[in-house]
Amino acid sequence: MNESEKSSAGRASRALIFLLAGLTAALAIWGGYHYWRSSQYRRVVESGYRRAVQEAAVSLSNISTDLVKGMYSGTPAQLSQVSAKLWKEASGAKSAISVLPLAQLHLDKTNQFLSQVGDYAMYLSRTSLSGEAPSFEEQENFRKLREYAERLSDAIDELDDELERGEITVAEIQSLLERGVDTDDIDETLPTVVTDTSLDAMEGGFSGYPTLIYDGPFSDHILSRQPNINSSALVDVDTARSIAQRAVGNTTELPYQREESSNLPCWVFYGADCSVAISKHGGRLCYLLRSKPDDIEERITAQDAVSAARNYLNQQGYGNMKESYYEIDDGIITINFAQSEGDVLCYTDLIKVAVSMEDGTILSCDARGWLVNHKERNLPAPTLSAEDAAKALSTQLTRQGSRLALIPTLGEDEVLCWEFDCEGSAGDHVLVYVNTQNGNEEQILLLIEDEDGTLTK
Repeated sequence: MNESEKSSAGRASRALIFLLAGLTAALAIWGGYHYWRSSQYRRVVESGYRRAVQEAAVSLSNISTDLVKGMYSGTPAQLSQVSAKLWKEASGAKSAISVLPLAQLHLDKTNQFLSQVGDYAMYLSRTSLSGEAPSFEEQENFRKLREYAERLSDAIDELDDELERGEITVAEIQSLLERGVDTDDIDETLPTVVTDTSLDAMEGGFSGYPTLIYDGPFSDHILSRQPNINSSALVDVDTARSIAQRAVGNTTELPYQREESSNLPCWVFYGADCSVAISKHGGRLCYLLRSKPDDIEERITAQDAVSAARNYLNQQGYGNMKESYYEIDDGIITINFAQSEGDVLCYTDLIKVAVSMEDGTILSCDARGWLVNHKERNLPAPTLSAEDAAKALSTQLTRQGSRLALIPTLGEDEVLCWEFDCEGSAGDHVLVYVNTQNGNEEQILLLIEDEDGTLTK
């Protein structure tokens, strides 16, 4: 082979090497791209499954709560309202569970249970139109359904926790089930949520059932309407700054400010470790936020903290506030206060205060509920006495006490009620609100109490 031929062969060889290298690189890029796309797809699918689990958990928790309220409903109107919510939540839970790739678990009875909860709710809603109060049998059915709902809710909560901790993915559960894992050995390969203690056991356990502050009660309404304070006179920024200075303590400098435009316009000031908002209308403290201290040591009692919060509210011009419910978390107690007008507790006029249980320092104050809803009122005298209004209570409730309370309605109005503090036949702590004028059962709340405070559902 002459030199020219050798040179041509060398060039051809190098070209082939470059071509193969280029193809290899292209294949690597193509493979990497598709692996990335596949990974992205798996993450999207897994995220969808996680959302379905969380939606099912919320719906099942609401079903459990609504079944309790149904058990303690004393009037047809309240039963109809609870039944409508039950039907909605049962449909939501069934829809969410159907998204999960758990067909191999054969959750037929679970789905049947959810379907029957919805159907039973619709049946009760229709029968309540006749004006008949819930029967003893219907209340017992609610009790039985509640037991199964709570078990199913616990199972879904456990699945959500295990997915959150990364102990297993929904895709891994599906893969194991598709490979035909023996149900006798399933507890060794799958999380407990699909073993004999949870969803799998739920299927075998559905027999004998008939063919449910932290904001404290009534707080979701606080910014859903035009604030009443907006009818008050405007204050300028310098006046607002002096009010803010008093709210955080006169030793704190507040050199910076901005305007907050919302339904409740405010002047907002910032210090080294805090922010405070003063309403432009009326110049009232809207909210205060301080940096949370690290490692709070609880040195004062809850009662001392409540007293510190009440004194602070008095200093800011919020008098006649009465504490209702509270929660303790990491050394901070958050207390709900409501306006007291004579012997009426106005849950519509809500203020939340957070206090350090180390030294009683006010860490936050949110008065937006009060600013939105407080007004001069001419409350009617009750037409019904507490004794007469108590006739609306379910026979499943034992009355412990009563007082007058103003609560919001779904239509953003207010209604004066007798608040009955009751014990349920199943040991629940229940608040029932009965209209003082017509005896209608307006609302039922469950009190959840432990060493860290009192919540409502």
